[in-house]
Formats: sequence, structure tokens, C-alpha cells
Amino acid sequence: MTANVLQRIRRAKFPLSKADLAEATGLSLSAISVHVDRLLEEKLIEISRIGVSSGGRKPRQYALNKHIGLILSIELGTTFVRLAFTNFNCEIICVTTCEIQIGDGPIPILTHIRKLVDQMIIENNFDRTSVKGIGIGIPGPVDFSRGVPISPPLMPGWDCYPIREFWSKYFDCPCFVDNDVNIMALGEHAKGLQFAYSNIIYVNVDSGIGSGIIYNGVLYRGSTGSAGDIGHYDIGADVVCWCGNRGCLEASAGGKAILSKGKERARSNNSHFLLQRLGSRGELTLDDIGTGVLQLDPVSVELIRESGNLIGRVIASIVNFANPDLIIIGGKVAEFGDIFLAAIRQSVYQRSLPLATRNLIINKSSLGEMASLIGGAFMAIDQLIIQSTDDELKGIL
Repeated sequence: MTANVLQRIRRAKFPLSKADLAEATGLSLSAISVHVDRLLEEKLIEISRIGVSSGGRKPRQYALNKHIGLILSIELGTTFVRLAFTNFNCEIICVTTCEIQIGDGPIPILTHIRKLVDQMIIENNFDRTSVKGIGIGIPGPVDFSRGVPISPPLMPGWDCYPIREFWSKYFDCPCFVDNDVNIMALGEHAKGLQFAYSNIIYVNVDSGIGSGIIYNGVLYRGSTGSAGDIGHYDIGADVVCWCGNRGCLEASAGGKAILSKGKERARSNNSHFLLQRLGSRGELTLDDIGTGVLQLDPVSVELIRESGNLIGRVIASIVNFANPDLIIIGGKVAEFGDIFLAAIRQSVYQRSLPLATRNLIINKSSLGEMASLIGGAFMAIDQLIIQSTDDELKGIL
């Protein structure tokens, strides 16, 4: 029960008094005092402030001690890795990014990441033993209970590789692995929104398209860890997807599809701006498209609107089915300004039932590219507490 009290304090928007905790948990004040005193003794919480008196002694209000230790958060992409150390309030202390190729396989990639982590520890003069947990997001389905990828289509050679066991050789702390968009959804729910909404769908639009689902305040992974893979909704387009099917949303509206269309239209002399970018390097990047949108290049704007309209059609179907409170749009393409978000909103509101959209909000991610790192840290801390017994709290944290 002490762990439950700790979770209440940690997840609260404001510091809580013993009376607040008693009301939230249904425990007596004397029972709450035992748990709070123990958490104070073990330095897991601290007195944050003194509240206003309602006639008696001013109540002490408690918050998580964010300096308990460090969390290592890792966002593993197909072409990059981003690393951060955070405190126990998921505040990023330091961060670094490095290019990789996920197809090089788990051992070379993870060994390279470990070296980057060691370098960060040295540069920041961290005590290695202060690392209390590791959270990792990967671009594929995950068996969360085992911490292994399951048939990840974008990660050749990684199927069932024991990522958790790899890190256990170098750090004496638990490691937790999940799908990258699930972690983004967690980060946004906990730190971007402060748990203000209970039913959220986080849609990440980058090279591909995926989503994370918060249902009744809890992350929904599905029976095999593949919930939220909206990139393979059939939108009826005659375009072959990397999965082998035709008509997948990702093949027409994802970042790779946007770039493919951009090259085609640039070579057809429809966009002088994109043709110049293509001619200078022989390739286009999503940053080129983003710059084109900012400069109001008509073709760049058209590409982003097309993508937003197609994604909105799929989101509309999800809204009709799941009736969420909030849709959050994240990822590289979401950073291209209001044109993309406006196209998604128009499509969703046009195609969804009025009742399903009566209270629906569609917003851009408030955490941006940090959503995964913050979410990875939150997941790790959450699991440290959830999986511990009262007797283990002090030892784990």
C-alpha cells in the first residue's frame, strides 16, 4: 500500500496533504501517516509546502523527491537514436542524438548506444549507481512482459532479441521496453496533459504512421502489443505498401510517401523550390518539405494538405469507433505548421458523427520531439513502482 500512496503523490498535479491522500485512497489518517512517514524516512517524497489552515495546524503537503536518482531514456528510430538522462519528475537533464541504421542489427547498435551512454555519464559526472531505471522505445511491436521486439517489420534481425538482458549487463537496475508511439502517448498523457484526459489517441506522423492509445487513463497495448498500427488502414489507393498490401495509409500519407510525391512533382517542374533542393543533393528530406511549407511553396503546401486529409479520414473512423476525448498529432510532419493540423481537423469533423466529435479536441503534441524521451522515463518510473512490493521500495528506488 505504501507504493500506492507513492503513486498518488507522484501523479498528483499539486502537492497532497495527508487528508488529501486519505480521501483519495479511502484509508484512515492514521494509516496514511504510517505510509507517508515511511516514504519520508526513505527520502522518496519530501515536504513541498505548507498548506492553508482550515482552523487547526497548517497541513504539510507532499511531493515526489525528484532527486531520488536518474532514469536513462532511449528513443530508438530506424535512422537515429536519441538518449536522455532525466530526474524522477521526468525532467530532462541532458540529451544527445546520433545517426544509426537499425538494419545493422541489435548487437552493433546497442553496443554503440552503450558507448554513448558511458560518454554521457563521464561528461556529466554522474554516479553510475544513481541510474535506477531504463526506458526504451523502439519502432515496432513489443512483448512488454519480456522486453523483446516481436516480428518488428522495420527492424531486421531484432525479432525476440533480449534488449532488457543486454542492459542488465551494464546497469544494476530494471529495463523496460515498449513501442515508441506507446511511449509518446504516455509522455503526453502524464507530462504534457497532467492526466487531464482519460481517452486519448496519439498519432505520430514521421517516415511512417502509428498511434498510441490511452483508454480510461491506461495505455492500451492490445493482446500482442500491436494496438494502434493505423498506418495500414486501407484507404483504397492503388499504392503498394512495404508490407505487401495495396492502399495502406502509410504508403500514401507517411513521410516517405510525401517525399516520393515531392520528387515526382519536382521532376515534373511543378515546384521550382523542390527542384532546386533535389538538384543540390539528389534527394529530398522532410526538412525540405517543411521549409517549402514555411515559404508557401504551392507544391509543398499541397503535399502536406493531401497527407493531412488522408490521415484525417482514418482518424475519423477511429473517432466514430472509439469516441476519444482528445487526438494528439505528433512527429516530424506535425511540426510543419497549422496547414497539416487544419487539414486533419477538416477531414475528421467532415467524416465523423456529430455526437462523436461534440467534445473532441484535436491538437498538436505539446512535448514535440521530446515526447518519447519523457514518456520513456515516465514508463520506467511507473513500472519501478508498480512492480515493487512495499518491502522492495527502498531497495529499488
